[in-house]
Amino acid sequence: MSKTQLSPNHDLAGRAAELIALRRDFHRHPEVGFEERRTAEIIAARLAHVGLEVTTGIAQTGVVGVLHGDRPGRTIAWRADIDALPIHETADVPFASEKRGLMHACGHDGHTAIALTVAELLAKRRAELPGTVVFVFQPAEEIFAGARPMLAAGVLDDPRCDEVYGLHLSADLPLGRVAARPGPAMASADFFELIVRGQGGHGASPHQTIDPITAAAHILIGLQDLVAKELSARETAVLSVGQLSAGTAANTIPDHAVMRGTLRTLSSTAREQLLERLRVFSNQLALAYRAEANLHVNERCCPPLVNHDQQAAFVHRCADAELGEDAFIDGEPVMASDDMSLFLEARPGCYFRVGAAPADKPASPHHSPSFEIDEASLTIGARLATAVLLQALAPLTPA
Repeated sequence: MSKTQLSPNHDLAGRAAELIALRRDFHRHPEVGFEERRTAEIIAARLAHVGLEVTTGIAQTGVVGVLHGDRPGRTIAWRADIDALPIHETADVPFASEKRGLMHACGHDGHTAIALTVAELLAKRRAELPGTVVFVFQPAEEIFAGARPMLAAGVLDDPRCDEVYGLHLSADLPLGRVAARPGPAMASADFFELIVRGQGGHGASPHQTIDPITAAAHILIGLQDLVAKELSARETAVLSVGQLSAGTAANTIPDHAVMRGTLRTLSSTAREQLLERLRVFSNQLALAYRAEANLHVNERCCPPLVNHDQQAAFVHRCADAELGEDAFIDGEPVMASDDMSLFLEARPGCYFRVGAAPADKPASPHHSPSFEIDEASLTIGARLATAVLLQALAPLTPA
C-alpha cells in the first residue's frame, strides 16, 4: 500500500489526553435521538474553528463538516453517530453521566470524539491533504431514525462522495484488535407490534368471551419455531418478543393483548420472508381461537449492514499497515443493528469494529447500565480512521 505524505500518526500521540477529555465531556452530557443540541453545537463550533464548511440542523440535530484538501483527490465520507440511550448509568467512573436516566452506553461518545479529532488534525494539514472529506455526524442512530433523513438531505451528494466509512468501538473485542468482514456484517432490525383482539368478559365465564391472552400465548410459543422451520439452516435470524401486555384486572378477560418485539436477519430475502410468515402465522393461529391478530411493523427500521468486498479488504490492508499484521481479525456477523447500513446501500464502503474491551475487568454488554470502554481504544480508532481516509482520498491510479 502506497503512503501519502501526511502520516496518520502525526500529532495523534500528543492529542491522546485531549481526545479522552473530549469523549468524557460527551459522556457526562448524553443526549438521546433528535435532542443532541449541546453535542451538535460543540461539533459545529469545533469544525468551524478549523475551517471546515459546516452545515447544521440536518435531520434536526445532524451536523456535516466538509474539508477540502489543497491537493487533487477523491471525495470520501466519514460517518459518526452522536446519540445516547435512555439508560441510568451505574458504572463507577469519575465522568459518569450527569443526566439521570440517560447515558452513552454504546460508545457513540467515543465515535464522535474520534471523528472530531481526525477532522481537526487533517484540517491543520490541509495543504498536504488530497481530495475532500465529508464528516457526517448523525443523530438518532439508536432509534434508526437519523440516517434516512440525512441521506434524503443529500449529505453524500453535495459534494458527491465516492465511498463512505465509519467505525464502532466494541467492548466485546480485545483492545488493539480490529474486526471487519465483507458482505453481511450486522443484522437488519424491524420493530413489530402484534395486536391480538378478542372479546372481553367475566373471568368466571370464559365461554362467553374470546380470550386474546390465550391466543397471544400460543402465538408467542409458536414464534419460537418460526425461524427454525421457515428458514434454511444456512440463514441466520433472531426473533424476540420483549413485551407482552394485556388486561387490567385479575377477574376480567380483556378484549385485546399486545406483543412487541424485534426481528433481525442478515439478508433482505430472509427479512421479507419472515415478516410475511410472521403476519400470516399470527393471523391464522389467532383465528383458531376465534381471535384476530394484526401485525404492525415500525417504519423506523434498517436493512442488514453489508460491507462491500473491495472496501473491506482495503480496511484490512490499512489495519495491517497502521497497527500491525496481528491486529486485524475476520469479524463474525453481529446480530445487533446499525443504520449505517443505509449509507452503505447508497455508496461503497466499510463499517469496522475497533476493540475497546477493558483490560482489568469483565466487559459489560453494550446498552447495559455498567457499560465501559478502555479509552486507549480512542487513539487506536483515530489512528486507523486517519489511515483509512488518507489512503482512500488518494487519486486512483490505473492498474
